[in-house]
Amino acid sequence: MHRKRRSHNIRQGLLRRVPSLPRALFVGLVMVILVGALNACQQDVQGPTDQMGVGSTQHAPEAEGGQVHWTYDGETGAERWGDLDPSFEVCAHGTQQSPVDLASPIPVSLDALDIQWQPAKADMVDNGHTIQVNVPEGSWITLDGRRFSLLQFHFHLPSEHTYEGIRSAMEVHFVHQAAEGDLAVIGVFMDVGEIHPAVESIWDAAPGFGEPSATLPELDPSALLPEDPGYLRYAGSLTTPPCAEVVSWVLMTHAITVSRAQVDAFEARYPMNARPVQRLNRRFVLWPQ
Repeated sequence: MHRKRRSHNIRQGLLRRVPSLPRALFVGLVMVILVGALNACQQDVQGPTDQMGVGSTQHAPEAEGGQVHWTYDGETGAERWGDLDPSFEVCAHGTQQSPVDLASPIPVSLDALDIQWQPAKADMVDNGHTIQVNVPEGSWITLDGRRFSLLQFHFHLPSEHTYEGIRSAMEVHFVHQAAEGDLAVIGVFMDVGEIHPAVESIWDAAPGFGEPSATLPELDPSALLPEDPGYLRYAGSLTTPPCAEVVSWVLMTHAITVSRAQVDAFEARYPMNARPVQRLNRRFVLWPQ
């Protein structure tokens, strides 16, 4: 598969391209964005989140999407998700869909993201769409003063989000849920470079599709974070059916590296499991300072 790849470090691109705007404009934009995103999430949490059953299972639905058969291409592919089931309608008609292109972010002042992930035993499954690692209780993040518990993380090839139209080789999504039911997902780009030991341990232990889950005695999710803590934010959705618009997205501005052999190993299972980029519409991508 021939793919365009993004630079390992997009922060230098951000520093070159983001204009200097008046502080008053920053504050006004942030207030509009945050109020709109909060209202959207409050409206959506009562419906799509209940259908997904997030509160009743550790297997968060971004990697599963219920019992209706769907794929990334063909008759049940991403362009037709909205027609497959009434509960998937927002995939076709939503206005805050994910993934998006992360070009032209706006620098803003926001509360810092606090990541509190703990090493623990982890169960892995191949759910027919990706390799998914289910995490026990005890890891969480604090975002906008709210606590979101880490449920699971999983992988996409190529990356679902882009920066100025360019994709990374892969992307890992860490799915968190608040007590109210809405979600926060941290995305980390994965570029081709040196072998990644944590990814290697996951690949080695991951079962095949339809096989029983496998267990890693101890896995530290933080091993899959870049050293630099910079990130971008926007309000969006799940990237798989039912595409519920209940997600606060956090995309790290630095990538981790995986070897070409590690990318090829995942590609042998899933040659492509990335949803096309969606319209940003009236949203903004924020760059917390």
